[in-house]
Amino acid sequence: MVNINPLKLNMPVMRTLRLYSKIKLKVPSPMFVAWDITYKCNLDCFFCDRQTIYRDKLNNDLTLNEAKTVIDKLADADVMTIGITGGEALLRPDLEDIVEYAVDRELVVTLSTNGTLMTESRAQALGNLCQSISISFDGLADTHNDVRGKKGAYADAIRGLKILAETKPRSCAVGVNFVLNKRNYKELREVFDAVRNVGADYFFVQPVIGSSSWVIPKDAIDGSVKQILELKTNYCSHISQSYYFLSHISEYINGTAPKLCDAGTLYLAVNNEGKLFLCPGIPRTKETYIGSLLQHSMVDLLKSKRMKKVKETIIPNCNPCLMNCTTEFSLLAKSPLKTILSKYSSLQL
Repeated sequence: MVNINPLKLNMPVMRTLRLYSKIKLKVPSPMFVAWDITYKCNLDCFFCDRQTIYRDKLNNDLTLNEAKTVIDKLADADVMTIGITGGEALLRPDLEDIVEYAVDRELVVTLSTNGTLMTESRAQALGNLCQSISISFDGLADTHNDVRGKKGAYADAIRGLKILAETKPRSCAVGVNFVLNKRNYKELREVFDAVRNVGADYFFVQPVIGSSSWVIPKDAIDGSVKQILELKTNYCSHISQSYYFLSHISEYINGTAPKLCDAGTLYLAVNNEGKLFLCPGIPRTKETYIGSLLQHSMVDLLKSKRMKKVKETIIPNCNPCLMNCTTEFSLLAKSPLKTILSKYSSLQL
């Protein structure tokens, strides 16, 4: 295991200072853009509807040159971080080329994967380009395999995690995403111990979003949150989410969480066709569509009448959420300069 703070990003100090200044002047650049690099996937997760919702887009993935154009537009808009996801991003044989180009444009890159397709050669390349690589685990072997719709998915994910953890040298943090739901909440501690023993640097706990039928039982909420907070206290460097996020899991499940939303300002989403959408946490539909990054600059799209209209239409009617890729960035933007510098630059504080 390497000693890396998963929230510490290696980027120039001047860029961090510029971002902070723009936040304080109330003209912020996006801190994070989630990029669905493809909707193709090698698993059949019961909870995932992306291949159904975006069925007409499955064969519309960007070419490498088009992907570079999108990266240029993001970099020109002073975006800080892009989170590459899918589908399964490793199904793209040119993923390393895309990530390398983004890093050359001084973007910080994170990667989310199911881990089953990781190889030593890909781990060597991506482990020294990405800031972090996270693998999703939905429980212990039987639960994970059942959720992922494939026998052996857990073993393959563990193998992928082990390959990444043992890659030397590597400059990225390797971690695990765990979506807390009624099928796996009793296995949280065992999964945490299992992946930590394999070599995971961090562990993210995300309450299930948008599915009332999969939330943990009401009588298990307090005990689960207490367990998570105890893990945070005892393994602070592994549970790298903020106390705010973790302590609000119960309020989120009970529908009483405060609304903290900077969609379309601090974070947005891009689909596999290079189209810009309002937020990572909601479907990429015509209602949340802003414009194409192949046809327009992101700077213009952020200032467009369409962006203003979508924000005014969607955000007031959107329920409070608690997502790692949104909530934490909203919190960070409200932090003092020292906090942002310590998390987003190479400056040692």
